[in-house]
Amino acid sequence: MNPLMNDRPCFETDRFIVTPLFPSDARRFLEALLLDKTLAARVPWLHDKTEDGVLREAYGIGLQAAAGMVKAWGIFWKGIQGQAQAGVMLVKTTPAGFDIDALVAPEYWDIDVIEEASIPLVEWLEDNADVIDTIPTLLH
Repeated sequence: MNPLMNDRPCFETDRFIVTPLFPSDARRFLEALLLDKTLAARVPWLHDKTEDGVLREAYGIGLQAAAGMVKAWGIFWKGIQGQAQAGVMLVKTTPAGFDIDALVAPEYWDIDVIEEASIPLVEWLEDNADVIDTIPTLLH
């Protein structure tokens, strides 16, 4: 049996934990992130930046995650007072490889979140490209 079927690959860097999200968690995380107007203004694929537009987009991505079309990974800051949601990485498989969208809460913009958090995920994706689409949706 494929070990990825039972394991939820989680990565830890010096400052962050990167872990797969269940579809419902991906939707909630995206809602929280995209309701920040500063972040929403910078997201090119978010055409309707109203609260309703954000909720629809987050719901749609949650459905895509449930269907296995998108894998969502949460980025959590390992702070002194516990973990805090810093962002989300959305991974889609394309014929050319992987397409990764990263959304980071504005309060973390100045600390190179993506540069640090994406390294272990991208390495894992490259090493497991042949089986990434076989990971059950329930694990994400």
